[in-house]
Amino acid sequence: ELFKVLDTPVSERDEYLEEDLAQFPYVNGGLFSDETIEIPPLTEEIKELLLTKASEDFDWSDISPTIFGAVFESTLNPETRRSGGMHYTSISNIHKVIDPLFLDKLQTEFHEILKIQVQRTKVKRLDEFQNKLATLTFLDPACGSGNFLTETYLSLRRLENEVIRERVGGQMTLVEAHNPIKVSIQQFYGIEINDFAVTVAKTALWIAESQMLEETKSIVYGFNDDFLPLKTYVNITEGNALRLDWNEVIPATGLSYIMGNPPFVGARWMNKEQKKDMELVFHGIKDFGNLDFVTAWYKKASDYIQNRDIFTAFVSTNTITQGEQPAIFWKP
Repeated sequence: ELFKVLDTPVSERDEYLEEDLAQFPYVNGGLFSDETIEIPPLTEEIKELLLTKASEDFDWSDISPTIFGAVFESTLNPETRRSGGMHYTSISNIHKVIDPLFLDKLQTEFHEILKIQVQRTKVKRLDEFQNKLATLTFLDPACGSGNFLTETYLSLRRLENEVIRERVGGQMTLVEAHNPIKVSIQQFYGIEINDFAVTVAKTALWIAESQMLEETKSIVYGFNDDFLPLKTYVNITEGNALRLDWNEVIPATGLSYIMGNPPFVGARWMNKEQKKDMELVFHGIKDFGNLDFVTAWYKKASDYIQNRDIFTAFVSTNTITQGEQPAIFWKP
């Protein structure tokens, strides 16, 4: 009943709807659209967990959205995880990829702007910098439950909030009733084969968006945008990244960075479908049967970024840089 209410715009709801349900906002974006949901039998123990431990005694507003990735991974049995080569990436490991890829440079640029003495020049440069943050686009072609995209979005928005704080001169001020936020979750693109992971990723990004909106509200007095109903959509495509044309997800002409943690499956451990994927990606390259599954993402990325100013960084096993694989893989 509640899911149905959450999925119905206020104007279309039954006027005799019980007040308990009517007070819930409309959440668009399809999050609650599947009403065939199976409700497990609620034992006393589960009720206690949900109502007391997870609700009454716990404040969800500061939860790290990336926690959903960890929860998702823990619901998979070890066999599914191994055969799919799925790996949860911790926040610190995500930063080992995204910091040298782009975040360090952005932080440095921001701190250089702060040193400018002439206020008018400084404000102009801050505006340009914020516009730049809003034009960067990111693709994770094996996004799983979205941790790379979510953490990158949070990092970019935190930086934008610092810009906004500088712009309002450290004092909370009434903006001309406009939205000072320019960075959007629509700058983030993902491809993921597992349908449940896709839903987790979308949810995590929306939660991150909501949290960062609250942070901006605490900086700018008088800015009071409602988060619900959702105004943004999430660009996550459900499908096999090795058989999709990445240009259909986002044209290479409009992309800045590719990053992620593609699946690791050793050459001898691949299933039939994965071997077929490798065949399609490495068509015409000999001895590719000795390569790890992860190399297919490098090959797809390398084809996609030809003649483009796109930078790429993946988490990978060291096997692709030692032993027999480098000669087969890196040479061509």
